[in-house]
Amino acid sequence: MKSQCGVLRIHGLTVLVAWLCLLPGAYGLPSFARQTGQKCAACHVGGNWPQLTPWGRFFKLSGYTAGKAIVNKEGDVRLPAGLFGQAGLTWAARPNDTQGQAIIDHNGIPQYYEVTGEVATKVTNFLGVFYEYQVGNTFPGWKGTTGAADIRAVRFFHLGTNEILAGIDSNNSPTVQDVWNSVPDWTFPYYSSPQSLSGPASPIIGNLGGQSGSIGAYALVNRQFYIEASFYRVATGFFRWMSAGTSFQKGGENYLEGYNPYWRAYWEKAHGPHSFMVGTLGMNARVYPDSSNPSGPFDRFTDYGFDSQYQYLGGIHKITMNGSYIYEHQSWDASYLVGSTAVPKGNLKALNLNGSYAYHNKWAFHGGYFLTNGNNDTGRYAITSPAGDLVTASPKTTGYTLELDRHVTQNVQLSAQYRGFVRFNGLRHNVDGNGRNASDNNTLWLSVFFAF
Repeated sequence: MKSQCGVLRIHGLTVLVAWLCLLPGAYGLPSFARQTGQKCAACHVGGNWPQLTPWGRFFKLSGYTAGKAIVNKEGDVRLPAGLFGQAGLTWAARPNDTQGQAIIDHNGIPQYYEVTGEVATKVTNFLGVFYEYQVGNTFPGWKGTTGAADIRAVRFFHLGTNEILAGIDSNNSPTVQDVWNSVPDWTFPYYSSPQSLSGPASPIIGNLGGQSGSIGAYALVNRQFYIEASFYRVATGFFRWMSAGTSFQKGGENYLEGYNPYWRAYWEKAHGPHSFMVGTLGMNARVYPDSSNPSGPFDRFTDYGFDSQYQYLGGIHKITMNGSYIYEHQSWDASYLVGSTAVPKGNLKALNLNGSYAYHNKWAFHGGYFLTNGNNDTGRYAITSPAGDLVTASPKTTGYTLELDRHVTQNVQLSAQYRGFVRFNGLRHNVDGNGRNASDNNTLWLSVFFAF
């Protein structure tokens, strides 16, 4: 009976995919496309969200204010909302460990992953907003949480021959306000199966989404030099709408102490279809070890990052290459006292290199390499054998991601993604102490993405 149900599920997904492939070129555009009257490919490389074109980057920096407001002078009323969704199947190389326990649940079974509603619009000539609320299948149940939230107020100034775009920004995740696909919130892979595994650690700068709220200011000079300073605090009180659906009382979130500084600067140069950027970013974060009890000592993290992007946008061929490196210094002033970490200080290093090629706004191929490494810590990364012997205490994880996308219409995308691991938790072999290898965590993911 179970096998028959599995066949029916796969047959149903096959019919769905075939139906999507036969859809005509629809134009049910998300809210920003309706606002500007442009197709998705004007802002996104090959129509592939969230990769931004030069125009898409400037649209975001200028506060989402290009195009028409919700109600314009002609008396038209525009719906400032959109809907996203994803469904797919994930296969793991080895879904169960040697004890028969599931590492990847629902192996090869079609799943609906999430449905996201977004409100995104120009409010005035100087104010714009982008807000997402997503309902995701967290296995086994569905849960609603805030996605990206970003509000901007902007103004243009001219000092002599210099153009200055000045803005005030409030958002709910460090780097979500950024316009480059080299920073944690927007780097490749842009989407992954929620059933795929990742490494045991990553820098704090990429782990505050939906848990923080900010206020900051930025300036873009002559569309080349950018500088920003922001301050993040826990998203409670006034910022609670930026963390709706997140429970800090369960103890699994990052609860920031006070206001924590974030900085960003870059230089970019564009010439014809070519553009190049080199930049730096960083953050100093103070985090309580237990979000359900935000008091007493806290841990300190200082992240320093460097990133770069090259982009070529021809009429038919489009190429983007990204690279980033983030170094994190860790002071476990609170966690060390309670035994959550075995060392009082540590470090973490994260390298991400990726590139993409888009053809005719229809096909896109992406490839990426990732590496995370840091000091050994038996309190955080230890894996022991069944006999109780220490197998590893290293966070080192390396691997790659390959993805092929097919844009059926500008509203529907089909994707095939393969994620492979060379090392996991410091090891190539016996990564769980029970004979499981790093490559056993490899996954193949087939998905359907829609936006209306």
